[in-house]
Amino acid sequence: MAGRRILAALAAMFMVVLALIAGYAAYPLIHAQPVTVLAPQPAADAMANYWQVWSLLDRDFYGTKPDDVQRTYGAIAGMVQRFGDPYTYFVEPQPRELERDQLAGKFGGIGATLEQTAAGWLLHPLPAQPAAQAGILAGDRLLEVDGASITATMSSEEIVVLVRGEPGSQVTLLVERTPASGGAAETLTFTVTRAEIETPSIEWRLLDENPQTADVGYLRHTIFSERSAAEMRQAIEELQAAGATRYIWDLRGNPGGLLNIAVEMADLWLDEGVILIEAKADGTRKEFTATPGQLAANAPLVLVVDGGSASASEIVAGALHDHDRARLIGSQTFGKGSVQLIHELGDSSSLHVTNAEWLTPTGRQISGQGLTPDVPVAEGDDPLAAAIAALPLVQEARK
Repeated sequence: MAGRRILAALAAMFMVVLALIAGYAAYPLIHAQPVTVLAPQPAADAMANYWQVWSLLDRDFYGTKPDDVQRTYGAIAGMVQRFGDPYTYFVEPQPRELERDQLAGKFGGIGATLEQTAAGWLLHPLPAQPAAQAGILAGDRLLEVDGASITATMSSEEIVVLVRGEPGSQVTLLVERTPASGGAAETLTFTVTRAEIETPSIEWRLLDENPQTADVGYLRHTIFSERSAAEMRQAIEELQAAGATRYIWDLRGNPGGLLNIAVEMADLWLDEGVILIEAKADGTRKEFTATPGQLAANAPLVLVVDGGSASASEIVAGALHDHDRARLIGSQTFGKGSVQLIHELGDSSSLHVTNAEWLTPTGRQISGQGLTPDVPVAEGDDPLAAAIAALPLVQEARK
């Protein structure tokens, strides 16, 4: 009798297990969303796949969905990335606006710098610029720009895009000010009229007052912008008037910029010859040549370069070096010698497309190799000391 009870219990347990298994197996059949089987699409009809994915994400994605513009930008960026070239890329409108301002060397703004702190973003107005003239003080914490809240997690680029605009237009800033004498902070509103703010790309001065180097003109160049060639002319004129007869052109950390400006600036130091060779994938080549006349004929010149000297910096350095016009001091340059076409799209975004390669006048390749200095300087050592030491050598070589 006991044996029958045990068998009955085991049978009942077995039935329960079967029921559970059947339940788990049947659950997807009863509760799952229908699975869509997509018909394979020929390569020529790849856009049909794109729209199918778009629709499926619309229907099935759980969570916050990006808007149509964000999706489109993501799709474009992904497509461009598939070309496998780091210099062929898509830029969304806001970053492109900042890039355009940087290359122009000017922008519509309020004339203030931003400082990120634990408390938030602080403003520091520049003297005699719109922000200072409106009454904003150094250390005022920026709370809003035209009603848009400024948070501590925002990037400086995001804030700059909000603050900048057409010269003559107005922007309203809400700031928090803590009195220097202490006490409660107060909230203030300022309406600032934007002005054209120039951003110099070159700083210049006589190197120092040492009698041995008092005739050395020093030029610190940060980017090849639309203003750079005019700034170089002004710099040489002022330095010559101050007594400069030798020059150090510092291109450390200069990432490049505009091709036409690089050619124009190399031409300022050359009388003749090829400045640059542009080689295209179809085998065609185009030469850019110098025109007669120099800013400082026969004046000794050295260029200081490093791993941050790229693109237009390497064009100038390669041209002047190949023509024995200048020696290179420092460390190996970056090695970016490709040509990008910049296509401005309808919504102010842009597409950068590599379509050629730059070669130095003697045909040396820059891409992936860079330029090797005549006088290498170890990391941590002062390249200016080596540059000064090299100047007499340049003078001797050009006699």
